Amino acid sequence: MSRWTVPRGTTEMSAQERRLLDWVQRLEETGDNAGHPLMEEFRTLAAEHRKLMRQLTKIATISDRMHTDSRQMAQVLHAAAQTDPLTQLPNRRHMIERLESELGRIARHGGGFTLVMVDIDHFKAINDAFGHAVGDTALVETARILRQNLRGHDLCARWGGEEFLILLTQTDQEQAKTVAEKLRRLVDDHRMHVEGRDIHITLSLGIAAYRPDWTADACIQAADDALYAAKRAGRNRWAA
Repeated sequence: MSRWTVPRGTTEMSAQERRLLDWVQRLEETGDNAGHPLMEEFRTLAAEHRKLMRQLTKIATISDRMHTDSRQMAQVLHAAAQTDPLTQLPNRRHMIERLESELGRIARHGGGFTLVMVDIDHFKAINDAFGHAVGDTALVETARILRQNLRGHDLCARWGGEEFLILLTQTDQEQAKTVAEKLRRLVDDHRMHVEGRDIHITLSLGIAAYRPDWTADACIQAADDALYAAKRAGRNRWAA
């Protein structure tokens, strides 16, 4: 019987190790091989080979784990690069990429979309009166209301400062008006309770439906122009 057995504490042996062990045992059990002067050297070489196989297996396992970790890290970094850290909404970069993708889809299959630019009214006054921490809470609360009241295939992104941009896919202007009014009303009816105070937030919204000759920049500019029309008309309303 071979002296080369599974080490103490080892519960599994790889297929390669098993074949190598069987080979050594067959050689030892064949004729006078067990007493051959080179047999001891062969056993040593076989043991070294087995040790090397175990080391290579560990290296392969570590390599696979590192590859998995690297892939997961890349996914986390990609998500972080496209997410606003305060509101956890998609950021401007994410929205632009999605808008370009939507324009490509329309070029291939037709259809349309509507953009809604959203701005928190008098946001500077909230910061000045209550502090930036309360202003941040206002942004987070507004983001939550917007996100929770859109369809799963729509996209709401923090565009910058107190502005948000909403992409309503497969939605015409009349349908977008209904959505904009719903969001305006929900925020208008909501009261934030911060440090014993009720804070009232209102929104102005600008609506722009896609036109076949528009680029992404043209769509965004049209929504922005409509937003400022809503502000000039008195705020806490939408314009198209």
